[in-house]
Amino acid sequence: MRCAIYARVSTELDSQKTSIHNQIDLFTNYIAEKGWEITKIYTDKQSGTKSNRPGLKALIEDGKNGKFDVILAKELSRLARSGQLSYKVRDICLDHNIDIVCLDGSINTLEKDDRNFGLYAWLYENESISTSKRSKTAKKTKARRGLFVGSNPPYGYYSDKGVLKVRADETPNVVKRIYNDYIEGQGMDSIAKQLSLEKVPTPSLIANKSNATVYWHASSIKLILSNQHYCGDLVQNRTETVSVTKTKRKPVSKEDMIILEGTHEAIISREVFQIVQTMLKNRMRTKTAPKKHLFTNVLYCSNCGKGMWYKQNQRGYRCGGNIKHGNIFCPNRTIVREKELKYAILNDLNELTNGFNTEDLLKQVEQKLNSKQRKLQNELVQVESKINNWNDRNQKYFDSYCDGIITHEQYEQYSKNNLEKIAQSEAVKAQINIQLEECKNQTFTMDLKSKLKEFASIQDLTTKLLHSLVKKVTCTIDGNVNIHYTFVNPFQ
Repeated sequence: MRCAIYARVSTELDSQKTSIHNQIDLFTNYIAEKGWEITKIYTDKQSGTKSNRPGLKALIEDGKNGKFDVILAKELSRLARSGQLSYKVRDICLDHNIDIVCLDGSINTLEKDDRNFGLYAWLYENESISTSKRSKTAKKTKARRGLFVGSNPPYGYYSDKGVLKVRADETPNVVKRIYNDYIEGQGMDSIAKQLSLEKVPTPSLIANKSNATVYWHASSIKLILSNQHYCGDLVQNRTETVSVTKTKRKPVSKEDMIILEGTHEAIISREVFQIVQTMLKNRMRTKTAPKKHLFTNVLYCSNCGKGMWYKQNQRGYRCGGNIKHGNIFCPNRTIVREKELKYAILNDLNELTNGFNTEDLLKQVEQKLNSKQRKLQNELVQVESKINNWNDRNQKYFDSYCDGIITHEQYEQYSKNNLEKIAQSEAVKAQINIQLEECKNQTFTMDLKSKLKEFASIQDLTTKLLHSLVKKVTCTIDGNVNIHYTFVNPFQ
């Protein structure tokens, strides 16, 4: 029996670090007694209510690929603490003939003991909900006492036993600079671009986040400019999770927020903070939605992969990464003229249309496709006939068993053989249907010639025509444009 071990703890705390090893030791002894083989050990240090755990995702993926026969867990709550996730894991195991064994004796599908699965799934989710409520209450109590309970302190601060203190590095000066630059008239994008150019550490880098970036964004600047913590006030309980099983958060009403003034040292004076808030409010004006130009979401920079933006003053498209972050992010400053790109695509379509002038070749391809389709349809009729015959035999075996002609053991053996043959035939049937669908798609490409003739008469490239024929257009630093079409040559 090939066995996968799954062990999990909720946090990175030192008190829980040994729990992983203890769980693995428990599994190792159990497997040694059974004489099974350990294929792999999967571990996570995250809440069981979350589905995006690296260890669990790898476990599920390897299970789908048939790398083990049974999953060992200390208890069902190690695998999942939400009912939805519990049933998802169970259904995946059922679909791929994988058993689940929990060492607390609650679940053991090897012994057909899963009658209490739903009960345990419900109990563990409700336990998580209760734990979450207790945690939220404790955090609110600390927040009302003037202690910071967030996961990451604001940029420029660190948390010392819940008290925000100013960092002894350059980050507080960066905060002051952002406020001063904004008051002096610089925009958020401009401030972000300059900080990126000077390689000033970003908030995500200071917080040691796994997805940290070296580039500043206007959104980060706005968060700093609107953060009341910088004038010495503590503002907490601003958002809450939608549910215990979701990571998505929603804002709470202002009445439910916890705001305490003068709890820690300010980086920005209250006067400066209020000036900036007034400026933010005045600068926010209703804007019409930006005009989507023809090649928006079609034209990309091949160097950084970002979309190219249409610049009205330059009458063409430029790399969005270069515009937003400057040369430090992407040096591609090529301008792609919309008129020239439209001409290139229309010219390609015209040349392709002219190339489809061999009627004999077109007829040969169509004849081959039609012949293949007829052959597949005949094979489909034959395999469906076989399936019907096996089903009829199954019914006869059942009738013989009911009449006492054959024994129960004989009926089970005959029925098992028939079901295996039916399953094999159904698999063949599915493959034939896939090939038939492909034939239909290939036959559809035969209309390409008439469509291209119709397109050739069009003098302008419309949005509908563009998206039906062009998958993507990329532009290099040297200004070379590559057009990736949605269709392939049907003669290949």
